[in-house]
Amino acid sequence: MSGKIKQRNAANTSESATTSVNEKILKRCHSLYTDSENGLVNIGESLGMKILPPRKKINVMLMGNHSAGKSSFINWYIEEHVQRTGVAIETQGFTFITNGRKRESLTGNATLHLYPHFKALQDIEGVVDYLNTEISTSKQKKFSLVTFIDTPGLVDGDMKYPFDVNETILWLGDLCDLIFVFFDPIGQALCKRTLNIVERLNEKHSDRIRFYLSKADEAGQESDRQRVLMQIVQELCKRPGLNKTGFEMPTIYIPNPNKQRMRVCGRVEVLWITRVAIATSTVVFEWN
Repeated sequence: MSGKIKQRNAANTSESATTSVNEKILKRCHSLYTDSENGLVNIGESLGMKILPPRKKINVMLMGNHSAGKSSFINWYIEEHVQRTGVAIETQGFTFITNGRKRESLTGNATLHLYPHFKALQDIEGVVDYLNTEISTSKQKKFSLVTFIDTPGLVDGDMKYPFDVNETILWLGDLCDLIFVFFDPIGQALCKRTLNIVERLNEKHSDRIRFYLSKADEAGQESDRQRVLMQIVQELCKRPGLNKTGFEMPTIYIPNPNKQRMRVCGRVEVLWITRVAIATSTVVFEWN
């Protein structure tokens, strides 16, 4: 008996050592609802009311054009490659990226079981088959307090999604705490589908939306970045709902060691060619 008590105390000590103060507060608030004896969920059931416990983490949805850098941002934030990235449309469904004790990947029904607040998603035809959850053990930054929701890259034209992507994003926007909208220097704000969804989200949740110009390092010099920002703002201001004062859109980019090496090698090569040209011209001059 005493041995079991010691093991339990040791487990509690190790858990508290790896749990931050913010995590403890959120877990305590959650336990007020889920307590088996005096929890608010049980009290609600006795009164004929269905009460869901509060979410333990902040939900952040990332949306934007195809290849705008949403998945790359998530990989950078948690410092682990959980989301596929590339020029092609890699994210074709909705992926929940959250922190856990062991690395796991869950499919649609398991995702809805893990997130009961999102069970109404099954009412949207075809969405469940394109729901996934990636559980990572990363403790980087504030990842233990955040659940990212990666959405499909949005494109115009003949692209057909196997579900109503517009309504799904709008529904998720009602439950998310923050909505990050990513624009990139190439796609900018030229995708009508993206702007239509953002405009509708802005009608109810303007305080949750944050705009970012991603891949800012691919926009060239500072003057080019300013020109890209102006073009994006002009497109946004054409929408009455998005035309507002105090508009902010920070520029962000993820440092790429390979690109930095290429730049250094390029500069070295240019310097070498210049030195050779100077040396050659000097020899020719002296010969003459």
